[in-house]
Amino acid sequence: MTGILRALTLFIVLGTGTASASPVELRGVVDTERPRGCSDYSFLLWDFYRAELWSDAQQLPGDEFALALTYRSAFTRDELVQASIDEMTRISGRSESSLADARREMEQGFRDVAVGDRITALRTSANELRFYLNGAETGTMTRDVDLFLAIWLGPKSRHKDGREALLAGRCNG
Repeated sequence: MTGILRALTLFIVLGTGTASASPVELRGVVDTERPRGCSDYSFLLWDFYRAELWSDAQQLPGDEFALALTYRSAFTRDELVQASIDEMTRISGRSESSLADARREMEQGFRDVAVGDRITALRTSANELRFYLNGAETGTMTRDVDLFLAIWLGPKSRHKDGREALLAGRCNG
């Protein structure tokens, strides 16, 4: 799978689905029973994952929030890391080599995912994301945190409808 195809297959939006209960890793951190915004990410007939924005903030996303991705397809850690790096490179215009520290942190924090697995990125401060797989903490990212989150929440996101749903506090579908 080429880098561009990998990025497309992981991040293209169609948008359907329903909200879920608060992930266990967010209990005591985000005081809400439902995501503030959500969107399904698919390409053609292939469903990849559902993105949910969890936040207590009046203005989304807020200072402390989480982005949870529940996978509908299996991916290896390497596929997830490379797709993220490809998008971060595209969004920032920076070279892939300039994201080496972020890549290392993602390689440590990401795991292979199967259908039904959930990766949650909890932003605890401006320079820290904590990664969880199905509620178990797997690592921390301190490099290029905003750039990573821009894949879904930034103005250069490939998925304008998904970004709008997440930030407008609604669920597509």
